[in-house]
Amino acid sequence: MKIRLLILICVLAALNTKSFSENPKKISILFELSGNQVNSTLNEKWNIRQDVGSYYSYYNSSGGSVMPDMFITHLAVKPEISLLDNKLAISTGLIFSNVLSDLNIVDNGLNSTGFFYLRYNSTGSTTEYAKVHSITESSNYLGIPFDLKFIPFTAGNFDFYLKVGYQLGFKMSSETKIDFVSESMDQYQSAILQSIGLTTNNLYSAWTNAIGVTYGKRDKTRYNFEILLPSFINTQNNSTITIPNVYTGFRLSIQVPIKSR
Repeated sequence: MKIRLLILICVLAALNTKSFSENPKKISILFELSGNQVNSTLNEKWNIRQDVGSYYSYYNSSGGSVMPDMFITHLAVKPEISLLDNKLAISTGLIFSNVLSDLNIVDNGLNSTGFFYLRYNSTGSTTEYAKVHSITESSNYLGIPFDLKFIPFTAGNFDFYLKVGYQLGFKMSSETKIDFVSESMDQYQSAILQSIGLTTNNLYSAWTNAIGVTYGKRDKTRYNFEILLPSFINTQNNSTITIPNVYTGFRLSIQVPIKSR
């Protein structure tokens, strides 16, 4: 909360300072790609049983253990305005986000069972399990980002900067697939997913922190590389398989100048 208040103060100061009206504004468009690995845990609402064979340990991974994974990819187009003698930049635009999560057996070569059990029915004395190779889920969101970039240090054609950002997205599509060991179970996939009763959130929002470097002349095409510091997904249930904690990753972008005055 303190960080967001500080950002708001910086923006208001920039908009009211005399130098804002005197210094030239430069407008460019960024074409951005971002890949983010999410530190996550299994959503316990999935009734997974892991008795799939012997337990082995090898370089900190477990053969035959069920492991969740989550990865987020962003594609964005962002007009950016540089202010205060290129010490501050504000950008917004459109961003497409794909949230990909899965649940698989960790196979280190010591265990080749390749499946786990999913309980999908428990009524009275009747309990039914399905043998499953993996569960995957892909959700797509289209949203609006807002980024503030602070550039405290410049050396030649290199700008070194800090960036904070927020994005809000709306769900376009979502699909969950269960890869059963037996193909005869495929016909029951919709019923099993309905019985589990999990749906992805219609909204996606995230708060990001990054450090980065820009290379290139200011009146030419420039290239940005960013490393995401620990960042956070604000909404819940953007994946029904995993529960996210923090995420890190990278962002690459090409910055094309559009207008200056």
